[in-house]
Amino acid sequence: MRNIGPGRADEIGRWSEQKLELLEKYLKAYSVVMNGQKTSWLKEYHYIDAFAGSVKPKMKDTGEYIAGSPLRALEATPPFDVYWFIELSPWRLQQLENLRAQFPTRTMRIRQKDCNEVLRNEVVTELTYASKKRGLVFLDPYGLQVEWNTIKALAKARTLDIFVNFPLMGITRLLKRDELPGKNALAILNRVMGSSDWIEQIYQPSLQMSFIDEGSISRDVMRAEWLARVYANQLDQLFSFVSEPAIMTNTRNAALYALFLASHNKKAAKNIGNDIISGYQRLREIGR
Repeated sequence: MRNIGPGRADEIGRWSEQKLELLEKYLKAYSVVMNGQKTSWLKEYHYIDAFAGSVKPKMKDTGEYIAGSPLRALEATPPFDVYWFIELSPWRLQQLENLRAQFPTRTMRIRQKDCNEVLRNEVVTELTYASKKRGLVFLDPYGLQVEWNTIKALAKARTLDIFVNFPLMGITRLLKRDELPGKNALAILNRVMGSSDWIEQIYQPSLQMSFIDEGSISRDVMRAEWLARVYANQLDQLFSFVSEPAIMTNTRNAALYALFLASHNKKAAKNIGNDIISGYQRLREIGR
């Protein structure tokens, strides 16, 4: 039974709850598959939460406390062998530390560091291909914190699936409607997406027109979905398989994030990941 109760917490919208539900489904599927591999070649498998956040976030609309990503991962069965929780905020970090008493049999590594540093210098160096260790990384940034060099390092290891919540709104804020972004904005785009070669395409008249009057879909949502495809193409250059994106929107139908599963395992990304995400997308289409 989840011990969900009051306390200092992040306030989240309905879309965040949906994101956590998608993560929980994949956590369960991933753990079952990987646990089965321990009878043959696999030594251990890890869960890595790069922006662990508060353990029990609070719903903005109802005031209800729900399980955050760390709690959902710890409750997944079969359990992971090792849990990494990365968080910079002191009060969130304390909540994560309190989980040790609640789950005394779980092996936890809690880090108060920049996630790019931990992922590249600790996770990737431990979960090498030869180590017979594998892992699932959840990248759910508050903004544009995840560097493309980190994504490249995770892909190069060939041992890690990534469940990444790509910050569409953070990217669209850098894109002016009628002129190309400036030097500083381009530097950020290159750091986060690995390239800005696609920029000029989004300002072509033919593409601009495709964002207008597309049924009930707003121009901004169309732009966000196009950006999601750009990011998917970037991921495709690094990972063997990338799922279709789940576009996460707020109550005003503004696109906030695109949720992807990227993996070097076809079954993980194309079968399990796509099944979970396409199910969400179908419900979203019905609700438009």
